[in-house]
Amino acid sequence: MVKGLTDTTSKNNAHMKKDLTEIGKRIKRARKSKGINQVEFADKLNISVSHLSNIENGKINVGLDIFMAITEALEVSADWLLGIDSDSPLPIPDQVIQLFADCTDSEIQALLNVAREVKNSLRNQK
Repeated sequence: MVKGLTDTTSKNNAHMKKDLTEIGKRIKRARKSKGINQVEFADKLNISVSHLSNIENGKINVGLDIFMAITEALEVSADWLLGIDSDSPLPIPDQVIQLFADCTDSEIQALLNVAREVKNSLRNQK
């Protein structure tokens, strides 16, 4: 095989692996933000837990049918999962939306301040 062709193929494979890993991380983050465990999510997608784990860890390619089912189940755009629209926010869990639904502006600010403090405290414990 020609050396230049081999080098290009290796670089493309490395880039593809990185992309799969990033997509898998985004899927996992979105799933967790929805409060869904792997067993529930795999059932919803009609795939095995090990298959879902391989997707989330970037070990395998995702078929278009499963990819679209993931976007629908997690209520995220395909662009966000692919990293094209990285400015899109992570989906907000329904529990958080319900908690804030009837709050005044000052209550929302107070809750956000408490959440920031708790987050900082948790990260400082590590």
